[in-house]
Amino acid sequence: MKKLKYLFPLLCFFTLMFSQSANAYQTESYAKPTLVQIHNQSSNTLVLNGLYKVTDKETLEEFFVTSKGPVALILANNEITLTHLGISINSSTGYIIEELKGSEQVAVFVSDTIARKSAVDTSEQAAVYQKLQGVTYIGSHTNSLGELWYNVKDSLGITSWVPSTSAVLESIPALPLGKLATGNQYRGSFEINKLTSTIQTVNRLDIEQYLKGVVASEMPSSWHLEALKSQAIAARGYAVKSKGILNSTTSSQVYKGYLHERTSTNTAIEQTKGKVVTYNGKLAETYFYSTSGGRTANVGDVWNSVQANFPYLVSVDDSTEVSPYSNWTVSIPASSILATFGFTPLSMLQDVKLIKGGANGEVTAVTVVTNMGEKTIQGNEAIMRGLFKNPANNNASLNSNWYDVSFTKPIGLTQFFIQQESTITPISSLLGYSVQTETGTVTITNENVLIQTNSGIISAGITSGITSVTIKGKGYGHRIGMSQYGAKAKAEAGWNAEQILKHYYPGTVLGSY
Repeated sequence: MKKLKYLFPLLCFFTLMFSQSANAYQTESYAKPTLVQIHNQSSNTLVLNGLYKVTDKETLEEFFVTSKGPVALILANNEITLTHLGISINSSTGYIIEELKGSEQVAVFVSDTIARKSAVDTSEQAAVYQKLQGVTYIGSHTNSLGELWYNVKDSLGITSWVPSTSAVLESIPALPLGKLATGNQYRGSFEINKLTSTIQTVNRLDIEQYLKGVVASEMPSSWHLEALKSQAIAARGYAVKSKGILNSTTSSQVYKGYLHERTSTNTAIEQTKGKVVTYNGKLAETYFYSTSGGRTANVGDVWNSVQANFPYLVSVDDSTEVSPYSNWTVSIPASSILATFGFTPLSMLQDVKLIKGGANGEVTAVTVVTNMGEKTIQGNEAIMRGLFKNPANNNASLNSNWYDVSFTKPIGLTQFFIQQESTITPISSLLGYSVQTETGTVTITNENVLIQTNSGIISAGITSGITSVTIKGKGYGHRIGMSQYGAKAKAEAGWNAEQILKHYYPGTVLGSY
């Protein structure tokens, strides 16, 4: 598969023609460009609905791709091979596939072509063109032999004729769209980047167009317009504040592209164009999530953030929120908990203790006690949610870190008291303690020991551990900033978008980016 090393010099002239012509088309520019990763695998296919310009990022060579066939991308031998209309090009870094603006029709060559001064093969040569080069289409003519020829004009102003079999005609689409093999379609342009072992496909477009694929993906389009507007403003601020390439998933904000756009959400975006949330004149962090459970969280209680740095990300009342995720219950088998905490399947779960360091009772640490010892894990909300994975739901994490646990206590003696000189100290396990026996002092290495009490000899061992833990929690998501279900309830109660946002981000005002 050879590289089109001869394309660049000719296309430099072609680009010059674009800039000098009053009606010439050129690549689209974006007032506020946004980059979003939409695909990341070893191969990809783009189907485009019109003419796009491609630049090889390695050599800066330029050529065109069309709607007449897919653009296939495969990573092999440390290069990305782009194949279109049977023509293959290699790049060690990737490509930029840009949408165009203008109204011209273009002839894109599918083979190396000799252009003639008239529409017959015997006519004098006028120019030579290479595969995937483009020239402006003027008109067509069928000669006396019944052959269809295209009249074209190139970047040097040379007008000539080329056989129709050597080129395909393409127009610049009014609404440029690129479709992935997944079926999702996207506005704008695309960057194809070579990573270590994958091809990263990035959608590049203006932020206002990007939001059209976000708001309808993050919030039901049937919800109240003021709720949709608050979502649009929060999502816009999140995108502006973010640096580099966003993800199209909840790790950034959900972006599903053109096919998920809706009239109501597009209206919300248009009516709030350029609006963002600010605090003391600076762009605020406008985090959002599904459900608070009745009260939002302090950012310092949920993430490893310094609360003083985010005075507007504080816990506020959200009692008007109505959501199917306000309260939830899940049962987690002991085997799953033991595995998460690094204990073997033969271990016996004896106790689960929560440390609730958050202002509302958010869990910040969990201790698991077993017959093989105990272990404590502490961390942010994502870690605390992931400690209890539900095998019945694809090992999903908990909905939030605002929860309680309950379980049936194990059978056997589970609490001990040591008589000291002046006090009695409770302990939960005998492991590691030393006792005096007839033959000397020994250290207890397991719980299966017998103890003399006032009422007789009893077993200290646990004969049956905890089999499952029931967890009851509130909310869905990190609970920092705006609750989407809360915004819905407030909008239905007559609040406008600005009031909703000021409630969830206290002390902020609306501004423009």
